[in-house]
Amino acid sequence: MMHIKKAVRSASRRLFLVDFFKRLATLVTLAIAALLIATLLERLLGLAIDWKLALSAAGGSALVLALGWTIVRRHREMAAARVLDERANLRESLSTALCMESNSDPWAKAVVLSAEEKARGLRVSQAIPIQAPQHWYVPVFAALGVAILWMSLPRYDLLGLFAKRQEATEHQREIVQVKAEVKAKEDKLAEMLAKAGVDAKKEEKDDAAAGKPAGEISPEEIRRAAVKKLTDVNERLNQLQNSERQQQLQNLQDQLKQLKQPGPGPLQELSRNLAKGDFAKAQQSLAELQKKLEDSSLSPQDKEQLKNQMENLAKQLKDQANKQEELKNMLQKAGMDQKTAKQMAKQAASNPEAMKKALEQLKNMSPEDQQKLMQSAMAMAKSMGQCDKMGQSMNQMAQGMQNMSKEGMSQAGQQAMQQLSQQMSEMEQMAQDSQSLQAAMSEAQQQLKEMGGKCDSEGECDGCKNGKECEGGNCKSRKNGLWRAGDSNRNGSGSGGAGHGDGRSPEQQAADYRTEKRKADTKTQGGPVIGTRLVYGEQVRGESAAEFASAVETAKGNASEALEAMRVPREYQEAVKNYFGTLEKKAADAKSAPAQKPADAKPESRPSGG
Repeated sequence: MMHIKKAVRSASRRLFLVDFFKRLATLVTLAIAALLIATLLERLLGLAIDWKLALSAAGGSALVLALGWTIVRRHREMAAARVLDERANLRESLSTALCMESNSDPWAKAVVLSAEEKARGLRVSQAIPIQAPQHWYVPVFAALGVAILWMSLPRYDLLGLFAKRQEATEHQREIVQVKAEVKAKEDKLAEMLAKAGVDAKKEEKDDAAAGKPAGEISPEEIRRAAVKKLTDVNERLNQLQNSERQQQLQNLQDQLKQLKQPGPGPLQELSRNLAKGDFAKAQQSLAELQKKLEDSSLSPQDKEQLKNQMENLAKQLKDQANKQEELKNMLQKAGMDQKTAKQMAKQAASNPEAMKKALEQLKNMSPEDQQKLMQSAMAMAKSMGQCDKMGQSMNQMAQGMQNMSKEGMSQAGQQAMQQLSQQMSEMEQMAQDSQSLQAAMSEAQQQLKEMGGKCDSEGECDGCKNGKECEGGNCKSRKNGLWRAGDSNRNGSGSGGAGHGDGRSPEQQAADYRTEKRKADTKTQGGPVIGTRLVYGEQVRGESAAEFASAVETAKGNASEALEAMRVPREYQEAVKNYFGTLEKKAADAKSAPAQKPADAKPESRPSGG
C-alpha cells in the first residue's frame, strides 16, 4: 500500500494546484470587473478612489479567496484516487485497493497486490499535469481593457466631487505653505528681536484660526493673524524707537556732531570718531592712546599737543552740556514760565529729578502729552549730562598731563581715562542696541509689507470689504474706494484741498510747460442789457434725468468690473445686480417720461458787465 498512498498523495497535491490556478483566474477576472466599475464611477461621478489600495485589495482578495476556496473544495484521498484512476486509465484499481485495504479476504489481497504493482510504475506527473487554466487569457485581456479605459476615458465629474476634493487639496497645500512661510518669518524676526533685547513672547496672541476644524481654516486667516502679530511688534518697536533711551542717544550724537578738531596731536582720531558717533572706534583710539602713555612712546611735543587737545575738547564738551536754550524753549512751549524754564534747563544736567518733578506739576497738558514731553526733556537732560561727564573726564586727563611724571600720567588722570572709556563703552552699547532695534524694525516692516500685500492679489481683505482700515495690506480699494460721506475731523489720504489733508504733496514730475486757468475778478454793477437770445424747447424742472442716467451708467460699469474681478462676495452679487438693474430702469423711465408743457418762450436777457 505504500506506493498506492504515495501516488494518491502526489495526485492530491497536483489537483490542489490545478484547482487553485483555475479559481484564481476566475476571481481575478471578477476583481478586474470591479476595478472597471470603480474606474467608471471615478471618471463619471467623481468618486474618490485610492487606486493603490484598490489594486492591493483586489489582488489580495482574489488570492486569499482562491486559496480558501481550493482548501475547502480540495480532493480527499478517495476522490484523488478516483481521478488518478481515470487519468491513468487504471480502471479504478487504486480506489478499489484503498477500499479493500483493511479486508483480509484473499481476493481483496490480490486486488491490493495488483494495484500496488500498477502504482509502482505509475508516473503521476503525466497523468495529472500542472498547466494553466483553460481560459487563462480572459483576465489578461480584461486587465488590458481596464488599463486602456483608465488612460483614455475623460473625467466628467458629474457630481462635482472631484472638483471639491481638488479644492480641498489645494486649500490644504496652501495652508501648509502659508504656515511654513509665516513660521520662517517669525523665527527670523524672533532672532532679530532677541538681538535687540525685545521679548518676543510678549508679542504672541491667540491665533485667529485656533480651535477651528482644518477644513474651516483659510490661508487669509493665517495671514491676518500673522499681520496682527507683526502690527503689534511694529507698535512696540515704534515705542522703543521713540523711548527716552533712543532719544538720549540721538541727542548725544547730535551734540557730538558739533565737536570740532581740537588741533593737531594724538587726540585727532578719537575726536573724529566721537563726532561721527562711532563710539567703538573712539574707545579703541583711547585704548591706543593709553598704551602710548604707558610705554612713554610719545615725545614731549606730542604730550604738549595732547594736553592742549584735551583742554580744547573738554571745553567743547562742556559747552555742549551747557546748551540750554533748546531745552528752555521746549519747557516754555509746554506752559512753564520763563524763569522756571531757564532754571530747570540750567539744572537739567546736574539735577534731572528736579526737572521731572517740575514737569509733573504742569496742569495744562494731557497725561499723554505730559509723558512725551517728560521723556524728551529727560532724554535731552541725560545727553547733556553725558557730555558734562565726558568733559569732566577729559579735563581731569588734561590736569593729569600737567603733573605727568616719567612713569606716565598721574593716577587721577588714569582714573579719568578709565571713566571716559567706561562712558564710551556705555554709549557703544546704546548704539548697538539702537542698530539692532532698527534692524528688527526694518525686518518687521518688510514682513508686514510682504504679508499684507498678499491680500492685494486676492482683491480685498475683510477690513476693506467692511469699509474699515486695511488690515496691514495693500488692497485694491485701500482707503480710496467709491465716494462716501466721511469724517471731517480725520485726515484723508489726499494731498490737500478741501477738508483735512495729511500734509503730503504729490510727486513732482518734470514738464515742458503748464497751463493755468484764471477767472477775472469782476463785479456786476447792474448795467444795461447788451444782448438777448430766444431759446426754444422744454423748460426742465427738478432733477436732470440725463445727469442721473450718466451717473447710473458709470456706477453700473464700476459694479460690473467689481463682479468680474470677484471683489464682491458671492452672496452679495445678486443683490448688487438687482440694485443697479432697478437704477437703470428708473433712469430709462425718467428719460421717457413726458415733460411738463412749458410756458411761452421768453427771450433770455444778458446784462452788461459794465
